[in-house]
Amino acid sequence: MLRKLLYRYSARLPCRLIYPDGRPYLERYYLGRLFGLTFYLHRFVNGDGDRALHDHPWRWCGALVLAGGYRERRLRWFDPRHGFHAVERAVGAGRLNLMNARSFHQILAARPDTWTLFAHSGKIKEWGFLEARPAARFEDDPALHYHRDRDPASHHQWWRSAPRGADAGRAPPHPGGP
Repeated sequence: MLRKLLYRYSARLPCRLIYPDGRPYLERYYLGRLFGLTFYLHRFVNGDGDRALHDHPWRWCGALVLAGGYRERRLRWFDPRHGFHAVERAVGAGRLNLMNARSFHQILAARPDTWTLFAHSGKIKEWGFLEARPAARFEDDPALHYHRDRDPASHHQWWRSAPRGADAGRAPPHPGGP
């Protein structure tokens, strides 16, 4: 029932479809700003399209899972020469997932029609991605590569010109969903 209400409600909200590598991943619906925080509804339609762990540009952010759930990989530590250690965990309905600008994570898989209420503070840097490299050719070649978002301007106030959810070409509800 909640998924059905969220799908209907989001039809009126500014919507950004996130399709890394041309496949659906996330629908982002802008809710607004309050007390210096920006709020969105997120609807996961697939696991992370990123082939790498990523960080976020905000001092802190968090997601409250409203319906469904996802499996997340979270970085615990890394050594530029020898790679990283990450753990996987399930984040289900009712759970709060908090991160800061130095947290690296990746959504590996999401249940169909997983919805979260996402909020973030002010931006302090650009998005970043941490990728493991193939075997180093030279002793000083790092095993990991960190790079920034290639188009940070694409995120700036996207909701001002975004279509409403109903007009955005979003994924239909999952057959077992709404």
